[in-house]
Parts: sequence; structure tokens; C-alpha cells
Amino acid sequence: MMNSKRNQTIAIARFLMYKHSLNQQLDGMTDEEYLADPIGLDVGSYVKDLMRYCPENVVDQVMEHQDALLRRLGTDYLSVIAFMPYEEDGGVRYA
Repeated sequence: MMNSKRNQTIAIARFLMYKHSLNQQLDGMTDEEYLADPIGLDVGSYVKDLMRYCPENVVDQVMEHQDALLRRLGTDYLSVIAFMPYEEDGGVRYA
């Protein structure tokens, strides 16, 4: 199930929604505010899921075009997909 299209789509949507949320939090934040309370340090878990469920070339494309993908797909669509459970061993696993 590692490379199922469902899991790939969910992993991509979760990463993009995380990126969108992070961008909103960082918008207008000063360097001093960020240094006092760093955000975005949990990005590794989203990248880990991308690497787990997607081929390397897909991960590379998502990383390269993440802002364009967010604009094109929109957060309404992505948020629905991001909350879907992963398929694992014939069942589903929620985030």
C-alpha cells in the first residue's frame, strides 16, 4: 500500500495544508518573534509521510512547486483530502 494513489494524495494534501498554515502564521511575524517562539519545526513529520507514500520524483515536484500547487488546488479542496485517513494493511489510519 506504500505507493497507493490515495496515500500519495493524502500525504501531498497534508504537507500543502501544513505549508499554508505555516505561511499564515509566519506572515507579519518579526524575526525576534520567531526566535522567541519558533514555529514550523514539525515539518519533518510531513516530509516523512511524503517520503513514505510518494516516489522520490513526486516529492521533488511537490517541494519545487508547493506554492503553485496551493494556489491551483486551493485550501478548500486540500483540507478535505488532508483529513482523509491513510490506507494501511487493508485498513485505514488516521493522522
